[in-house]
Amino acid sequence: MDIGALGLYVCLFVALYFEVFLMISFLEKRPEKKTKILPRHYPTVSMLVPCFNEGKTLAGTLDSLLALEYPKDKLDIVVIDDGSRDNTATIAQEYVAKHPERISFFQKPNGGKYTALNLGIEKSHGEILGCLDADSFVVADALIEAVKKFETDASIMAITPAMKVYRPRTILELIQQVEYTFGIFYKKMFDNLSAINVLPGPFSIYKRAVFEKIGNFRHAHNTEDMEIAFRMHANGLRIVNAHTAEVYTTVPKTIRALLRQRTRWSQGFLQNARDYAYMFFNRRYGNFGLLILPFCLVSMCAGIYTALYAAYRVCSFATARALEFFAAGVPPHFPVAHLDWFYVNTTMMTFVVGSVLSLTLVAILLGSRLSEARLTFKSFVVYFAFFGLLAPLWLMRATWGALLAQESRWR
Repeated sequence: MDIGALGLYVCLFVALYFEVFLMISFLEKRPEKKTKILPRHYPTVSMLVPCFNEGKTLAGTLDSLLALEYPKDKLDIVVIDDGSRDNTATIAQEYVAKHPERISFFQKPNGGKYTALNLGIEKSHGEILGCLDADSFVVADALIEAVKKFETDASIMAITPAMKVYRPRTILELIQQVEYTFGIFYKKMFDNLSAINVLPGPFSIYKRAVFEKIGNFRHAHNTEDMEIAFRMHANGLRIVNAHTAEVYTTVPKTIRALLRQRTRWSQGFLQNARDYAYMFFNRRYGNFGLLILPFCLVSMCAGIYTALYAAYRVCSFATARALEFFAAGVPPHFPVAHLDWFYVNTTMMTFVVGSVLSLTLVAILLGSRLSEARLTFKSFVVYFAFFGLLAPLWLMRATWGALLAQESRWR
């Protein structure tokens, strides 16, 4: 066996081990089902909506917040315009005029999303603070489901939702729909391990005490939602997932936009991981430090290695066929797969790859069941056909940017 193939086996076995580990976690602690039980107490909630050129989606975001099934006198909405250059401010002011008792609006020069959130924290008064990106839309009972989660344990300081793709239509959106559904499963399993690694912009909920204890949001390499999760773990503050609190978010519609977004996320992880390097393999930080941080880093390296090895094998094969043709004039010979009912390929590579893909499929189906998401056969086909081709591109771009200490671009 060549060294390259050995490295591929290592990558696949790591993926297989972690998927089996998450499946065992699921069987040990199965997620609870949604109930119609209402909260015993309704704390005051301030929903922060940071905006930058979100004129196309802000109205829908505000409509979804106004439709939340929560006592109106307990919920206020704070819209913060971070120096938008479109009609975002106009739309926000129109909603303030219609709902002056429920919505407040603040403008500031462009300084980044984290500065808008921090202004919102300063101007709000709720016991609970929620963050909602201005391109996302909450389900009517999402806030009640989050508040019910807080009531289950006083030590819970922040909650992440179940994120779904808003009205997927194109092939690229269908790929992301399956990816987000997969994410619903593994984020719930990270919750089982007390090791959630990001508090996403669409509808993460915090107790105000979080910011009083550890401070407000930071620039954090354009991934303030990830850094705040790292900082909470560093300070022993508990984060959980409420898979029954659902939010829909718009996703990139072009490959270029997708690569830019995912490069920012991946590079943000690498740079925040460097800032919090002391947490790696540190028992003080539980499964987050011992398991999740190392695995996330290894999985990125494995994704890049697998892509490069696959590209090397394809190039080697193509070069060999080309040399045959130019040296002997023999037309290139390409192997053709034949279906043989009496023969099954039982190599170790086939078994491992099949196991990884099968467990990935099971995880996606479990995520679909948790979130009651409806995935089509077409969604699965395009996901398994194209996601593996796209992911290495942003992983390599992110790694290169992190090595050069460059800041990723937001848009």
